[in-house]
Amino acid sequence: MAEIVAVDGSPLAPESLRLMEYLHNRAGEMSATAIRERISKAADELERSLDAVTEAQARLHPVPGKWSIAEIVDHIAQTQIRGTEELRHLLAGRRPPLPPVYEALRSGAGQWAPWRLLVEELHAVNRAMIAVLEGAGDSIGAGDPRVKTVVVIPRKLETERIEPQIFFAELNWKEYALLQRLHLLDHRTQVKNLHASITCLS
Repeated sequence: MAEIVAVDGSPLAPESLRLMEYLHNRAGEMSATAIRERISKAADELERSLDAVTEAQARLHPVPGKWSIAEIVDHIAQTQIRGTEELRHLLAGRRPPLPPVYEALRSGAGQWAPWRLLVEELHAVNRAMIAVLEGAGDSIGAGDPRVKTVVVIPRKLETERIEPQIFFAELNWKEYALLQRLHLLDHRTQVKNLHASITCLS
């Protein structure tokens, strides 16, 4: 297997290497049922974090230049739609077509669609991903199809500053599904932090 490097040509940071090791090891250990249950739990946690968010709060930008909560929810929904389709291809024995799911995917609906509609659509696409995994088998073979995906990992520089490292990875369906779980959990934390900062400013 060719060595993975970041899109800027730099070697993978320790944080990125740890993620790849985690995905590989956990995919080898976990059953399809366990992975599906973990994704379902992560989706539920994310959706519960939205319960206390009002329409007005969802549109605020407490961190200048960063997404609002509504934009985050739109991003997750759009990513889940594409991720579900890619999992459907992988489980059918096909390599998903390019392009990969890029890291800042949004539809623009986060800027204008009713907040409750965004939340309902997120719930629907989360359930769709879980439904696709219902028929997944446990075995992964060396010749099974892989998906090319974009991975973004925060890394600490020597200056103690945090910045993202972006790289492409080729993942089997279990590794890819586990990455989707981490994506849900990362944005759950982001939503909670944003809502807390909004509440403090109120």
